[in-house]
Amino acid sequence: MINIEYNLTSYKDIMRHFARCLQLKVTDNTIHFTPDKGNGTIKLLTLINGLELTVYDYTTFESLLFHRKKSDKEYFVLRLDETTGADSITRSSVFFSKTTQEWFYMASANNHLRHVNILMSKDWLDRYFVNEEAGEILSSYLTLKSPLMVYEVMDAEYKRLMGELMYFKPERHFEQMIVENRVLLILERFFSKLYKSIKNENAGFKISSDELRFIRIAEHELLKDFSEPPPATAQLARLAAMSPSKFKIVFKQVFGMPVNQYYQKHRMNKAKAMLLSKKHSVLETASAVGYSNASGFTKAFYKTFEQIAGDITIS
Repeated sequence: MINIEYNLTSYKDIMRHFARCLQLKVTDNTIHFTPDKGNGTIKLLTLINGLELTVYDYTTFESLLFHRKKSDKEYFVLRLDETTGADSITRSSVFFSKTTQEWFYMASANNHLRHVNILMSKDWLDRYFVNEEAGEILSSYLTLKSPLMVYEVMDAEYKRLMGELMYFKPERHFEQMIVENRVLLILERFFSKLYKSIKNENAGFKISSDELRFIRIAEHELLKDFSEPPPATAQLARLAAMSPSKFKIVFKQVFGMPVNQYYQKHRMNKAKAMLLSKKHSVLETASAVGYSNASGFTKAFYKTFEQIAGDITIS
């Protein structure tokens, strides 16, 4: 298995890094797999409107573990995935996340993988949201949601648009315009569906921009250091300038679950990321997320993921 660790802020830099890790070359913004490595390509497209796009269409003969490390710079990635395994079954999904979060992906050997990845900066999104009625709600959601990971089934329209991007031919007339149009249609589809989901989830719920800002401060304090006991609800409420009872209500409305459940979810996600990295033992991981012994940690881990912490594998 080849491990590929990277920070994502530019697909141009990523292409060069991937090529080095795979011992391949970048030619005309394209990585071509050689017969000893697999077959297919990874292509980079830089659009006129400032977006970057990578198109993956390949089969690798050795499993690849992609590990996107946390970045201080906030970018967003919308990813359309399609994987066909040795059983000839195709699995597809749409995935959205931000680069301030750690992320793992396993490209299994001898599977045919097709991905379309769209990279956008926070500034780019703000420019497009500023004059939209739904823009403020979406911007608040993207800022507050932590971790921000949205999964969606890839429907027929996504598949159609993805298919058109997979066969990009720069020599055709108006191809750049066509690609940019299809990318914007994908983004429009995703954000329209996300906006409807947020509206339905928060129907009848009103919160001011100041309250959102303060609840975000409290959330940051809650998740700051898992090796120490979490702050008491009363302490978090003071940070949010709310009474404890109001804080509990607003927190659940914003983040979708009570404070303790939210804390435990993120605590276990950090533990899983540490174990997946293969750099930390179960005992080291338990200590890092605040457990004084491995037994309590493994019970909590199994309860969350229905996996034994010592046997965890990439899925």
